[in-house]
Amino acid sequence: MKIEILEVLQSHFGKDKEITLDSHLMDDLGGDEFDIVDVFVQIESKLGISIPEEETFDIMTVSALCEVVDRHVQSD
Repeated sequence: MKIEILEVLQSHFGKDKEITLDSHLMDDLGGDEFDIVDVFVQIESKLGISIPEEETFDIMTVSALCEVVDRHVQSD
């Protein structure tokens, strides 16, 4: 699962970015609110899941993103 998420992040932010589980989506990767929404849409589409918008507000790191995605992949 983490591989798919990292692929989406690298595709969106660029392969030249070093992306780790500790990477901050805004501070380290240079994302803004629109980037985050786009990343979620791509992940949902790629994995065939749906993540409620209210669960996305507090996600600031790649690790937190993986946790939310994992939770929805397991529940779907």
